[in-house]
Amino acid sequence: MNNSYIKGFVMAALTLLSLVSCNKDVETDKAITVAIHGYNIGDDQLEVSVDTAVYTDMLLRANEQIGFSAVYPYFAGKKDATLRVKNKETGKELFSQTMSLETGKLEFYYNLLHIDGKLVEVKEPAVDTSTNKLGFYIHYPTSNEPIDIILYNTNTGAMAYLAEKVMPGTMTYVDYLPQPGLTDKNVIEASLVYFTKAGTFDWAFNDNEYNSQSYGHGMYIPHRFYNLGKVQSYFMTPSPSGYGVDVARLFPNNKLY
Repeated sequence: MNNSYIKGFVMAALTLLSLVSCNKDVETDKAITVAIHGYNIGDDQLEVSVDTAVYTDMLLRANEQIGFSAVYPYFAGKKDATLRVKNKETGKELFSQTMSLETGKLEFYYNLLHIDGKLVEVKEPAVDTSTNKLGFYIHYPTSNEPIDIILYNTNTGAMAYLAEKVMPGTMTYVDYLPQPGLTDKNVIEASLVYFTKAGTFDWAFNDNEYNSQSYGHGMYIPHRFYNLGKVQSYFMTPSPSGYGVDVARLFPNNKLY
C-alpha cells in the first residue's frame, strides 16, 4: 500500500469523524428544533452551540433582535443534548440548558435577553383562563419616565391601550382582552403600535413619531379567535437604525394564531 493511498484513507476517515462529531451533513435517525427569541444589547457577538455542533454562520449579533432557529440531528440512543450560548470573542459561557431527547419532544424554545453583558430573567405570571397576560419590557436608558403602549387602527380610528405606565428597565404584566374595533386578526396586524409618554399623546422616544411606533403584525396580539389563557412577553427598544421600535417576542411562534 503506497503512502499517497494511506494519506487519502486517513484524510477521509478524519473528515467522516468530524462530520459525525458536529452532527451536520450526516444521515441520522432523529432531529429536534431549537429556537431562541430575545435581544442582544451591547457590543458582544454571541455564538450558539448544541453539543459539538457550533452554528458559526448564525451568530447573535450586537444590538439586534434574536430570532435563532436550527435543526439538530442526532442518532437514536442519545439521551440528551446541551444548548450553550457564549461570548464569541472571550469564550465566556452565558447560558446553558440540557435538553432531554427521551421525552419525544421535538421542539425546544428559550428566551435570551442579554443587556450589556448580563442576562435578564423573565419571570412570567401563571396562566389565567379568564384573561390574557401581556408583559412588556422597554429598554430606553435615555429616560425613566413611564410609557403607554397603544394599539391604533389608522383606517377606523379604533384604539386600545395594550399597557399603561410601563417603567423602562422593568417587566410589566397587564391583563388584556380584545377591544372593540380591534378583535379581528387582520385588522390588528394592519394596525400601528404607538409609544407615548404616560397619560399624554406625546411621543415617548426622542420626541419623534417615527422613533415611537411599531406594527401589530407579528406580535400575536389576542383576537376573538385567539384569546384567553395567553401569557406573552415582549422586549421593546427604539431601533438602532433610527426608525421605529424593535419588538422581540419572548415566546414561541404559535401555529394556531
